[in-house]
Amino acid sequence: QAFSAAPSPACGRERLPAERGWGPMGNALAFPAPQNPRSYYERTLLHRRDRVELQTTEGEKIPACHVRPDRSSQPRYTLLYSHGNAEDLAEALEYGYIDALAKATGTDVFAYEYVGYSLSGLEGAQPSEAGCIRSIDAAWRYCVDEAKIPPQRIIIFGRSIGSGPTVDLASREKVENCSASPRDAAGVLLQSPIESGGRAVFGYYVSVIAYPLDIFCNYMKIDKITAPVAIMHGTADRVVSVQNGKNLHGMVQNPYSPLWIEGHGHNDMPQERCFKYARAFVESLGRPR
Repeated sequence: QAFSAAPSPACGRERLPAERGWGPMGNALAFPAPQNPRSYYERTLLHRRDRVELQTTEGEKIPACHVRPDRSSQPRYTLLYSHGNAEDLAEALEYGYIDALAKATGTDVFAYEYVGYSLSGLEGAQPSEAGCIRSIDAAWRYCVDEAKIPPQRIIIFGRSIGSGPTVDLASREKVENCSASPRDAAGVLLQSPIESGGRAVFGYYVSVIAYPLDIFCNYMKIDKITAPVAIMHGTADRVVSVQNGKNLHGMVQNPYSPLWIEGHGHNDMPQERCFKYARAFVESLGRPR
């Protein structure tokens, strides 16, 4: 997996579904989770003191990390981060992306795993769109109900297919078994987002014809988000065309000035520019309350 900020030397390239639909075969193609051994997760994830175990409404257990570089009493924003589909949480941590994101943006970062990825996958769980939604819901519940972070201090951040659970959460009024509404989040940040799985891979007309099989239909939800929405995308992206990002930007209620990075694709987005844009967006929201 190469993160949108900088290519990771030991991971594969981000890829989106070559085929849509449900069932084990369809989900395996749509969600190519890394196949790392348990020893890898013991080395990169299980030893971290900031690791948190979440539980979904279906009883599935998923890991997360709550990175807090500054333990002072000053209020800080928290980025609720959803990773891409051909990477997992441990890889993001191993190559320093999560810690670097927190430092560069001056925020805390709560990064969670999807059902069927990393440790969850080793326990036999299968990834799916519904599993991703249950996962981000569990992360939201933890942030607001257990960590006691006010929604007004949370910025929901999704990369690539991670824009799916991000937009879904931010567009909803309620989360099951939770006291706070995602509509009250401070902002939404999207990097190389998809209009939907079908539109990213096959284009508009095929996605319309095969609508019942499409996944993460962001184009149907993003206009319901009331918080400011910031989008960055590479103009040379051959995995998720920049038109996905531009179309979504045109649909939002409260748009922040987008960043279209000339000549860059899905896996070579320049980390410094991405982090600078993310920090500028955070600062535009004012002091956290």
